[in-house]
Amino acid sequence: MCEICRKDPCDTRCPNYQEPKVSKYCSICGYGIHEGDEYIENMDGEYAHFECFYGLRDLLEWLGYEIKTMEDFESYYE
Repeated sequence: MCEICRKDPCDTRCPNYQEPKVSKYCSICGYGIHEGDEYIENMDGEYAHFECFYGLRDLLEWLGYEIKTMEDFESYYE
């Protein structure tokens, strides 16, 4: 227990507080991915917090999928 803030681990406002070490950073927001955070990794080796995606389209594009629009079906057989 900290002698100043009386908490374990220290409160973030305590002068004895130490930022948790991180080994992975989110490629979307730039913040570290900490213990307990949900994250995903794409094929390029990039990491991102799951909460940084605003929808399925964002997630699919980040994973490298191309979202296409179907053209006129008849024109393919002419």
